[in-house]
Amino acid sequence: MKKPSYRSAPICPVIETLENRTLLSGVVATGDIAAAPDRGALFVAAKPVKKAATKTTLAASAGTLDQPITFTVTVRASAAAGSPVGTANVIDHGHVIQSVTLSPAASTNAKYAVSDATYTLTQQPGGAPYYFGKHPVSAAFIPGGTFKKSTGRTTFTVSAPSYTSLPDGVEYQTVLPGAGPTIQTGQTANVFYTGFLAKNGRIFDDSVNDGGSLFPFMLGAGDVIPGFDEGTVGMSVGETRLILIPPAQGYGATPNGPIPANSTLLFVITLESIS
Repeated sequence: MKKPSYRSAPICPVIETLENRTLLSGVVATGDIAAAPDRGALFVAAKPVKKAATKTTLAASAGTLDQPITFTVTVRASAAAGSPVGTANVIDHGHVIQSVTLSPAASTNAKYAVSDATYTLTQQPGGAPYYFGKHPVSAAFIPGGTFKKSTGRTTFTVSAPSYTSLPDGVEYQTVLPGAGPTIQTGQTANVFYTGFLAKNGRIFDDSVNDGGSLFPFMLGAGDVIPGFDEGTVGMSVGETRLILIPPAQGYGATPNGPIPANSTLLFVITLESIS
């Protein structure tokens, strides 16, 4: 008698024997069938789910210091697999800047299905913004379905602005405009600020690490170094400026804490209010 083939049968009963009685334990669909240990029963071995390959790309656009930076993450898979499902982490030096949720997007290539997400980083006033130069970042795709992980990398550049120069060498440029009233001499400016050594971008002081509170000073009263005072003239509430201060309008040849002698300074100042 020919031994029956389990693979050719549409349905396969699982049979157990107990005290000379035959019991029907269950019925399973045919597939990859193997013998269960210890009791001689048969079961279906699960087939591994094949995951679709993906490709992640990251684009980033930036202007000058302290301006918003826009990140766009794009993940593609084959058209047969469909638009990738999941999230992506935007990462800088191992630190997650933001996690974004991907949404299906139109594809210009019929071979691929695409999902993407966009995130705009608005840098905190008085914090530590990205300094001038090139900055590497990456995006890690975290699948939410039957897709494989993938990572994309890019570099964005923070560019120096075109400054307006004053007669004594102080230079300034508005990077984010304000919408409130303009400060006048004798009024108190309440500002958030970040101070850099211009030659290397090292932060020597900032509002966030100084308790996060506003710094008040009276415009024109000599409360601050001359270049800081002069660069604030004409600011409106809500405005952010870059102020480049030569040594003669800063601390000159005298060292001041973390500031070496004859240092050119760069301040990012946001005028929050006037009192």
